[in-house]
Amino acid sequence: MENLYQYAYLSCIRPEVSLTRVYEIVQVSRKNNRNANITGILVFDGWRFFQYIEGADDTVLDLVRSLRQDERHHQFTELLSTPFAGPRLFRNWSMGYSVTADESLLTAFTRLTPGEVVLRIPDLVDSVDLEP
Repeated sequence: MENLYQYAYLSCIRPEVSLTRVYEIVQVSRKNNRNANITGILVFDGWRFFQYIEGADDTVLDLVRSLRQDERHHQFTELLSTPFAGPRLFRNWSMGYSVTADESLLTAFTRLTPGEVVLRIPDLVDSVDLEP
């Protein structure tokens, strides 16, 4: 049985990064996550990202280190970082992707405890592009 880890963060896209790059990021991430057995969701509101990822602890923590160094975003704010017993919330999605026009939705996540973040994730999945 694998040791599972869950991680969530908010960040802002850098102004010099084209919004068309977001879809490219999703496509590459889906492939990489599938290969690494990482599952989760990415929500974008036009300037901020919320991402929740889950998987084997070492694999998730390696990905987090890489995400923190990615220069396409900044103002990286950790919301949740903890081992968990499972089951995975998104076991069938290498990366669900959702775009929201509701800027208050992601702002609300900054005021939640880590446990509340997990409980509120289903609020984000109204319209999700699951995978091609």
